[in-house]
Amino acid sequence: MLSRVLFLLAATATLAQAQWRVSAGYAPMIGLKAEFKGFGNFQNPFPVPALGTAGNFNYTNGFVRIDSSGNAGGLTTFWSYNSAAQVDAAAFSGLGGINFTTLSGGMNQAGSAAESNVAAGAGFDLRADLRIGALSFLPSAGGRTASWGLHTGLQYARVDVANSDSLSASLTSITDSFALPAGALVLLPAAPFAGSFLGPNLAINDGTVPVPGSASALRTFGTSTATITGTRDLEVQMFIARFGSYVDIPITEKIDLNLEGGFLVGLASGSYDWQTTVNVPGVGTQTTSGHSSHNRLLPGFYAGLGLTYNITPKFGIMTSARYQYMRQFDLIANGSDASLNFSSAFTLSLAAVWKF
Repeated sequence: MLSRVLFLLAATATLAQAQWRVSAGYAPMIGLKAEFKGFGNFQNPFPVPALGTAGNFNYTNGFVRIDSSGNAGGLTTFWSYNSAAQVDAAAFSGLGGINFTTLSGGMNQAGSAAESNVAAGAGFDLRADLRIGALSFLPSAGGRTASWGLHTGLQYARVDVANSDSLSASLTSITDSFALPAGALVLLPAAPFAGSFLGPNLAINDGTVPVPGSASALRTFGTSTATITGTRDLEVQMFIARFGSYVDIPITEKIDLNLEGGFLVGLASGSYDWQTTVNVPGVGTQTTSGHSSHNRLLPGFYAGLGLTYNITPKFGIMTSARYQYMRQFDLIANGSDASLNFSSAFTLSLAAVWKF
């Protein structure tokens, strides 16, 4: 019974010493990182089958297809080419050949760009501290002792990240060379030329029947460079609640050193919009885009250091720097991913303080 009474008296004494401190002020968030991935897409408009069998081969600079005879004798009249530069007179042991080009495949989610040192465009912070008791073993100044208490806060921050980096990517290209029949080199029609399905016109080898001393078609591989341009926009609004404790240490008659730490949870509402144009020289240009929006909870923790200047016993000014880690915020729009990373995020605060 006596121990219960003593406990209640001690609790009453602690509450009697309780002192509230509230503050409000500007609190920008800095040091965030944004990354955009998977926005470079290009579908090959001219896929070609493997050589060795008759087929309909379509290229960026012509075609070799099956004619009305079914390519009798391994020759076809149904072919075209666009430029005299495609003719290789020395190919196939001097018989000559025509070169056709395309890509071996497309490109999917190839683009990647990052923005470091991103800052919140707007930031506001409210906090409330409840003094629990004194810490007599810590330094004191001006007749004031160090103290500790509980802390809670609510922060608003808005982040708007825009990226328009131009990028490049490599694609594997294909060059197929089709042989000319004997004597056809001197009869070759001038480019641009397009033969007909029914003929009659000059025929070339279709790639299935070898010519003397060589194959009737050869395939080689090279590299094409694609240019990726466009915009990526990520907008995130955050409401962040903090729960922890603090320690105040007087260092002069008017100035206190403030230490704080604890846990937090952020409610993030974001949207991601992107549009990308991919150009492959000699092949074409394709544009893709995407949009996504989502709300997510981002748990984390914080630790801060600050100074309070006590203008009067009731009013003061507090400035602080707070490391503020939260789980990464991600959005996916049409296969492209945008992320906002808080691993190096800090909140800087300048606030007015009222004690009661």
